[in-house]
Amino acid sequence: MRACLWGVAVLLSFTSLISAADTPSPDQLKKSYEDALVQLKSAQDRKNELAKETENLKAKVEELSKQLTAAQAQAQDLKRELAANGDKTFYLRSYHAAWQTFLRQHPEILDRWQQFIDNDIRGNPEPMPTLIDPAWPLKRNAEG
Repeated sequence: MRACLWGVAVLLSFTSLISAADTPSPDQLKKSYEDALVQLKSAQDRKNELAKETENLKAKVEELSKQLTAAQAQAQDLKRELAANGDKTFYLRSYHAAWQTFLRQHPEILDRWQQFIDNDIRGNPEPMPTLIDPAWPLKRNAEG
């Protein structure tokens, strides 16, 4: 038991000697303090930069979110328009098919229809009146 106490006492004395040798000088402590201040300032600056970047990214996300909402609304409008055009196309195709069936069942109307289509639809139109004389500046100079 005495040997064990003796070993513990020796171990404690070495520990106190080692810890006494590790005690830093005031210059080392001052240098460590200044280094810690520089690192702290650098960390604070980086934190501020990251906060600014975060704010910029939040603004960008908000802008992109608004653009996405507008694009989704436009896509919905286009889908509705496409569906409406599909309905109109179906109506016109079915109307045309019914008209073709009607004309096949009534050949006399088919002949009249063909004559109507072959002739000028406007009948015998009169020539358009001339609103502007194309030779106006030259014609006036020649007269004067």
